[in-house]
Amino acid sequence: MINVRLKFTKGSEVKYISHLDLMRTFMRVVRRAEVPIAYSGGFNPHPEMSFGAPLSLGVISLAEYVDINLAQEVPLSELVDKLNQYMPMGIKVLGAIKLPEKFKSAMALITHAKYSIKAYIDDADTKELKEKLNSFINQEQILAQKKQPKKNFQIKEVDIRPMILEMNFDGCQDGICIFSCLLHSGSKANLKPEMLMQAFSDYVGLNFNRTTITREEVFVEQDGKLIDLLQYRD
Repeated sequence: MINVRLKFTKGSEVKYISHLDLMRTFMRVVRRAEVPIAYSGGFNPHPEMSFGAPLSLGVISLAEYVDINLAQEVPLSELVDKLNQYMPMGIKVLGAIKLPEKFKSAMALITHAKYSIKAYIDDADTKELKEKLNSFINQEQILAQKKQPKKNFQIKEVDIRPMILEMNFDGCQDGICIFSCLLHSGSKANLKPEMLMQAFSDYVGLNFNRTTITREEVFVEQDGKLIDLLQYRD
């Protein structure tokens, strides 16, 4: 089998489709494009396809990853073109790399994620917001409310400060305030930007209306450096 990693976007047109629907979309596109994907064995064979960290509903992404196994070799540029020919609006394959026979999945590799967040804030005071963000991020502990789906959605208070590597305020224009952040993401530690913004909103006492979140990139940490998954080599 030939192992390939694809990088793709999930734009505003498809930001409300679930992770399961995204998987179904890729399976449908693979069939229509006649990509020779490999199938698992057993009584219920399914395409050999594994996605990276799932997005929350409503989040846009410029950097999603999926690993697929091909039954035969296909030139990577041809594979990208074939898939894009049948992709719905909002999903576009940006690039591909060939993986070794033994490799870590995108899901297992991801350790960090970078986000850009637009928040609509009435009568925002730029100077005050910047000062409050500095005091917010300089706390030794930042407590946030987390729902636990496996425990009947009970609320648990968690300290999210260790999972915030960077949080910056990039200014406001016409009531739209822009923030950027680098957060831990993955199986070992994972902070959703929605939880971070809710904690900051509670701290400053402002209502952040209609936030728009874009995941700009996900990374794997290697030798103290953050590398995107198309550049990573084990």
